[in-house]
Amino acid sequence: MTLTLVSIGLSSHMDLSLRAIEAARHADVVYAETYTMKLETTPQQLGETIGRPVHPLTRGLMEEEADKLLREAENGDVAILVGGDALTATTHISLVIDAARRGVPVKIVHGGSIITAVAETGLSLYKFGRTVTVPLPEKGPVDTVIRTLRDNREQGLHTLILLDLDEPRRRHLTVNQAIERLEGTGEFNMDTLLVAVARLGSENQVIRADTAMSLKTYDFGDAPHAIVAPGRLHFIEEEALKVLAGCPPELLTGRKIQGEADTLIEKYSRGCRRVLEELKINRLPAEIDGEQVDELLDHASRYLDDAEYYRGEDDPVALTSVAYAEGVLDALKLLGLVEFEW
Repeated sequence: MTLTLVSIGLSSHMDLSLRAIEAARHADVVYAETYTMKLETTPQQLGETIGRPVHPLTRGLMEEEADKLLREAENGDVAILVGGDALTATTHISLVIDAARRGVPVKIVHGGSIITAVAETGLSLYKFGRTVTVPLPEKGPVDTVIRTLRDNREQGLHTLILLDLDEPRRRHLTVNQAIERLEGTGEFNMDTLLVAVARLGSENQVIRADTAMSLKTYDFGDAPHAIVAPGRLHFIEEEALKVLAGCPPELLTGRKIQGEADTLIEKYSRGCRRVLEELKINRLPAEIDGEQVDELLDHASRYLDDAEYYRGEDDPVALTSVAYAEGVLDALKLLGLVEFEW
């Protein structure tokens, strides 16, 4: 009495491992869940590879009526074939949790997934941040995608952007459609460097790095597609994008992605510059004249100049210089010599 989630792999029945075939072959009943990703196979082909019948599993039975599957697993061995890696989708995690709560033993046979196959772009898996999905238009806005892009970029991390699908209706968001959805949303413009992939793991996979504008007009063929928005690039990653993804070299020349420190420096410098332009000098005590206040304000301005210089040199002194500028302005405000709001 066991529930076994068996990973099919990235593309088709040809990606099934020997362990996966053996696990499915020894089950009492075998299902195939194919609605969470597009595969180049059918339940019939999966059955021929395994050597026993494979029954299609609908979204309703997998999610709303999962209790039926668990009852079967309480009385026999049930195997569910899943595209990609079996635990990539949250639906499958939920089923594992429910099975554990009912005391049904669970086995997982892992397989290839876009999460690891994306390394074929040449980008380091250790430098990927949170993964996000661009939804189909009817499923909602792209706000979460934009926030994720911003958060990952602030840390210099790459962003894997999955593209939504409705497999029963044969609807699959393409790279071109995803770029249209993201265009003009603040963190994303048509000069943004992207890496687009199609059908990773298949014989006719595509990996292409270019600007969003260029990729928007490229024909990537059949789904599934995905996009990577690169963060900070190691020189080996830059070379990989040129060699493995055909990235135009000029897109990598002088390219700089903001890290967390860069973002803080820009944010605080902008605030200080605004204060210097808008602050009001109060009536001064007799022992303090306007020239002294102007001299301190000039100090703050020069600290900001230093911050911009050192920031261009990637020197951590830049953030310290901004802090000095803020300190001077705060001191003037605390003494009642000037008025402003941060």
